[in-house]
Amino acid sequence: MGLVMFRRLFMIITLLYPTIANAEPQGMFSTLSKNEPAPFEGVLFDPVATALILSGAEMFKLNCDLDIEFMLDKQSTEFHLERQELNLRITSITSEYDLMTTQKDIEIAQLQKAIKSQSPRNKWLWAAAGVAVGGLSTYAIMNAK
Repeated sequence: MGLVMFRRLFMIITLLYPTIANAEPQGMFSTLSKNEPAPFEGVLFDPVATALILSGAEMFKLNCDLDIEFMLDKQSTEFHLERQELNLRITSITSEYDLMTTQKDIEIAQLQKAIKSQSPRNKWLWAAAGVAVGGLSTYAIMNAK
């Protein structure tokens, strides 16, 4: 973008220097009628006016090209900035997801460890005691009537 600005500044200085610094006349023109020193009606320009007319189109084309180049560079820069921002956002969301997954895995492992440490060691003994207590309770309820 700096090169575009330099070109634009150089073009402005180059175009304005001859007219401002030298203060040359702007050019003159005159209209001619038929049978005056020219064989047809028309407009007569002096060399300065002719040069200004001929160089004007080129100057406008160069200015237009500079403006187009500047706008394209600006849009390109904005596009790359937006793309970088989106990539950063994707990276941060991915990191957040990975962190949450890791935390959940640690939590699951700790809960599994807690469940294993609290479960009884002699399961068959507890099952047999439960069956015996259930059977005695049922017998007591049935005979209590």
